[in-house]
Amino acid sequence: MRFVVFIGVLLLIAGCTKEVDLVQPSYEPKIVVDGYIETGKAANVFLTMSSPYLTHYDSASIRNTFLNHAKITISTSDGEEEVLTLYRENRFFPPFVYKSVALRGRVGVEYFLEVEVRGQILRSVTTIPAAPVVLNAFFEQVSDTTANLEMEIEPRQDEDTYLFTRVKSRLAGESFHPSYNPVDVVKSSDLSPWRSQIMRSSEFGLYYLNAEEYFYNDYDRYVYDLRDTVDVIAGAVDSVSYRVLSSLFRDRINQENPFSFNGNRIETNIEGGIGRWTGIGISGVIYVSSEN
Repeated sequence: MRFVVFIGVLLLIAGCTKEVDLVQPSYEPKIVVDGYIETGKAANVFLTMSSPYLTHYDSASIRNTFLNHAKITISTSDGEEEVLTLYRENRFFPPFVYKSVALRGRVGVEYFLEVEVRGQILRSVTTIPAAPVVLNAFFEQVSDTTANLEMEIEPRQDEDTYLFTRVKSRLAGESFHPSYNPVDVVKSSDLSPWRSQIMRSSEFGLYYLNAEEYFYNDYDRYVYDLRDTVDVIAGAVDSVSYRVLSSLFRDRINQENPFSFNGNRIETNIEGGIGRWTGIGISGVIYVSSEN
């Protein structure tokens, strides 16, 4: 009898269901800036248009998001100014990047960004802090074949250090990309070296097209193979850039968790658009392997 009642309830529910068409409200696309400048290096700026959530993506709609006809000017607090040059680099997506030729990043200088495109003007400003002082970076063995990547930073005495770390696995054939949850704060009040795990993340994240070919496909999350050599860039950003980057990577982490809800909006430091303009203080590349 209970089975008959159960089947009847299922049939009743099935008969009451109907297809639901999601109607997206009117959406105004916004200009998206993804820009950064590092110590001793050229400025890089990517420009795209945002898309509504329910957009049908194909090659034509993706091409329509590219903005490769803008005028981008960077000026500095000590009098430099340059209009960026557009380059095509197929290793990026989108494959267009605006770069400076003569202008290079310097610690303590303010960099003012101005973007003129589609009759709009976007502005932002960032600074390049001093690079963090890395005392040590090493593999902490987890198993016979894997290890965590650990790093120790010396706290500054005058102000907090806002970290932004990027990694590159040589065994996986990656380019430099943010580590998993790459931002953190080293407090100036800390009396001992700050130590934390620099967690592995795939360069392609959830969008990796050939997951079966990825070297770390069958490994536990965050760990590295002991045979690997990992290149690490430990960078420092200012407090505004830290707030923007924190919101971006917090949103990415929440997207990977189906049971999590992110009630915080993504921050931006772009006036007139969305995105980020970030100065990053770096001192070089650190090479970590089980041999050193």
